[in-house]
Amino acid sequence: MSTKAVIFDLDDTLVSEISYCLSGYRKTAHYIAERLLPDRDPGDIFDELLRLFDEDHKNVFNRFLINNIRSDDRAMELVDTYRKHFPNISYYDDVRPCLMELGKRDIKTGILSDGYAVTQRQKIRALNAEKDFDIIVLTDELGRDAWKPSPAGFALIEERLGIKEAEIVYVGDNPEKDFYLSVTAGIKTVRITRENGVYKDRDYLNGVKEDLKIDSLTELTDLIL
Repeated sequence: MSTKAVIFDLDDTLVSEISYCLSGYRKTAHYIAERLLPDRDPGDIFDELLRLFDEDHKNVFNRFLINNIRSDDRAMELVDTYRKHFPNISYYDDVRPCLMELGKRDIKTGILSDGYAVTQRQKIRALNAEKDFDIIVLTDELGRDAWKPSPAGFALIEERLGIKEAEIVYVGDNPEKDFYLSVTAGIKTVRITRENGVYKDRDYLNGVKEDLKIDSLTELTDLIL
């Protein structure tokens, strides 16, 4: 059956997750300088946050607060600032050429992404992605149980685009959940490997791998057709 729609993951597929993190830490560094540490330079705070992030991606704000004010009681305040900020991000260079090629072939395009709804919706706004894709589904807006590898998001896509599961290709990067969708949702999957991808070294869920593998979205059209 021919491909009628290509749906993309967002983070480390269309945009760099690291670039989003940098944007978030920069915003939060200014917030910290304004609200918590007025004697500190925001640039120095940003550098410290990055050092902590490089050491361990987890609990960066908790560790920063313990180091600087001996209490992490306001960690969730910083997390909230980070998650809700309007990010300074852009597509990878291969995204628009790929979308143009798919459009020439009348193939529908979409985004299906996990992650906190407020965060992902801010990314969509920053990219102005609504004008670039036929459908955007943020699974958290459907409920936490709709996160991948749940088929719920793809059921909605099939309904709204009027296509069947066998006519969909999903492009993602995370072995822990993106490619198991071939089992739960019955779709073909493609893995893109990004140089600084956050999840590139993770294990495959139940050993289920992608159908195809690419290093650039410019390879996609020829492969799926």
